[in-house]
Amino acid sequence: MDDTELHRRLLADVRSYDPAVHIRGLLGPYRDVVLLQRAKFMSYEQIAATFVRHGLRISPAAVGAFCRRAFTKAELDRARRVFSDPKEPIVTMTLPPIGAPAFGASAPGAANPAQGMRGPKIARDNY
Repeated sequence: MDDTELHRRLLADVRSYDPAVHIRGLLGPYRDVVLLQRAKFMSYEQIAATFVRHGLRISPAAVGAFCRRAFTKAELDRARRVFSDPKEPIVTMTLPPIGAPAFGASAPGAANPAQGMRGPKIARDNY
């Protein structure tokens, strides 16, 4: 095969590539399951082993990458609070993803000095 033929085939492959098809991850449909597992402090290895037992080949590194991309710390904390209540049924677990704060929303305030905690340091030009 000459170089021009190879070049033409490679260009045809690139033109037919649809990136939207390849974005959806293997764990995307099971996001709520993985959220529950992480809320119950299961490790990435344990989560991967669970999926492998059920026939879905996934590595612990892929589970970790999915969790870091899909869940925020606040969302995990909220899920842990929901599942720590024994009266709360698991079926009601439909947490919406936490998005970015609305435009114009204020940042969290400094710690209350009455509680004995110091607030953040502020960078100043005059030392």
